[in-house]
Amino acid sequence: MEYLIISPRWRSYQLIDFGEGWRWERWGEISVARPDGWAVGRPQQRRESWKVQHVYHPLTPYQGRWEPSLPEKWILPYHGEGWYMELWCRSGKFKHLGLFPEQAAHWEWLYNWLHQRPGSRLLNLFAYTGGASIAAAQAGAFVTHVDASRSAITWAAENAALNKLSNIRWLLEDARKVVQRAQRRGEKYEAILLDPPAYGIGTGGKRWELQRDLIPLLEGVLSLLPEESGLFLLNLYRGDFSPYTLLRTLREIRPLPLEVGELTLKTSTGRRLSTGIFLRAAW
Repeated sequence: MEYLIISPRWRSYQLIDFGEGWRWERWGEISVARPDGWAVGRPQQRRESWKVQHVYHPLTPYQGRWEPSLPEKWILPYHGEGWYMELWCRSGKFKHLGLFPEQAAHWEWLYNWLHQRPGSRLLNLFAYTGGASIAAAQAGAFVTHVDASRSAITWAAENAALNKLSNIRWLLEDARKVVQRAQRRGEKYEAILLDPPAYGIGTGGKRWELQRDLIPLLEGVLSLLPEESGLFLLNLYRGDFSPYTLLRTLREIRPLPLEVGELTLKTSTGRRLSTGIFLRAAW
């Protein structure tokens, strides 16, 4: 099993330094420091010397505040290989700003595959604010964007409007219900992405738990992909499953030419910060 370690190329985002449980980043013209449990070891520069404009201070395990306050929202552009998009960043009670910069490596992979297959249908589950949906729509795909959070759907629709895109269908719904309905109808999607959280509440109040619900969902998801050609991506930000366990389980459900790896962010000096694992296949 070859294990891939990939980092995206950004112009408007930069990981400057990390260590001692913190990362220092540039988002456009704004520099921030925020906690990160994966940022172990010592930073290259002493944290006291970091020239940071805004710092996130956790108040509870899930919420905190920025000091001084960040702008309410601002645009972060992404320059792809022959394509371009803009995304809204927002501040709030959470340390996340509306996109995960490491995902740009997947955006490029996705765009390149779809651009050669215009009109492909893509199902994006747990789609959040829509970076992958925007990249896919830019490539000419017909996108079904699914999320159980109304605020995430609204944010993603604003990103689509910012990029003047109209080939995205929005579903405020539990991902499990969408997959089950597609199975009953015999629907197929040339490409399927999913980036599930550890825990969540779906529409109708049904609770999502990664360890309990992921494998049954994957059984349904893999049945929606065609035999002759397709694309599949699973991305995880928690260590509930080992990469090998996921690889074995997926191959037992359906043999695919899977790649396994780790998304990272890379500093200008070449240090890599791990952010999550992925399994993906294109055939």
